[in-house]
Amino acid sequence: MKILQLLFFGICSIGFSQYNGNALILSHGQLELTFYEAPTVGSQYINEIYQEATAIIDSSKVEKRLMRYNAYTDEMEFLSKEQKPLRLLKRENIEVILNGKKYQVLYYYYKNKIAKGYFIPLNEGEVVLYLQPKKRLTRAEAPGNGYDDLTPAKYENKFEYYLKKGDKPITKIEIGRKDILNQLGDRKEAIKSFIKENKIKPRKVEDVIEVLNYYNGV
Repeated sequence: MKILQLLFFGICSIGFSQYNGNALILSHGQLELTFYEAPTVGSQYINEIYQEATAIIDSSKVEKRLMRYNAYTDEMEFLSKEQKPLRLLKRENIEVILNGKKYQVLYYYYKNKIAKGYFIPLNEGEVVLYLQPKKRLTRAEAPGNGYDDLTPAKYENKFEYYLKKGDKPITKIEIGRKDILNQLGDRKEAIKSFIKENKIKPRKVEDVIEVLNYYNGV
């Protein structure tokens, strides 16, 4: 039994190490498992610094707090009077004015389900375009050999746009002529004429807002 144990240890010696810029390799019959301390690039926040913000409850009660928006977890964070970090309740009757932008809690369609999240309205009227300033985290990638560096994990902007029409949950749209015309089908011909006469190419957010302002005024 002792002989077998010694043979096994000689064939499979497992070592643990932290990331030092290079991967460990298989050599001299020893199997080494490498664990990387993967760095992360970027931030999950729109702005990491807490800023003075206004929480409006039931369209009347006003609360001033230092806040920041976590675009990765879709949470509004604030500091208590004791400087303790807390999360604001995600309710439809609470909206936040942060850095000059209004954050509203709305229901929306997500993966065939109805979810609730923060959105920024970009115009006013019957039909409203909303921005969801999301961020995603791409995974770190281990090097394929002992010479390349580790590709770090990274927070990236994944801003998405939604359209509110009526009392239904808002729907995700693509910024472009085809999707906008499909969403505004009840006045499609009027919208087509407006786009043509004004030489608008609704491929940018500001162009889509111009079309929606016209639609709301018809």
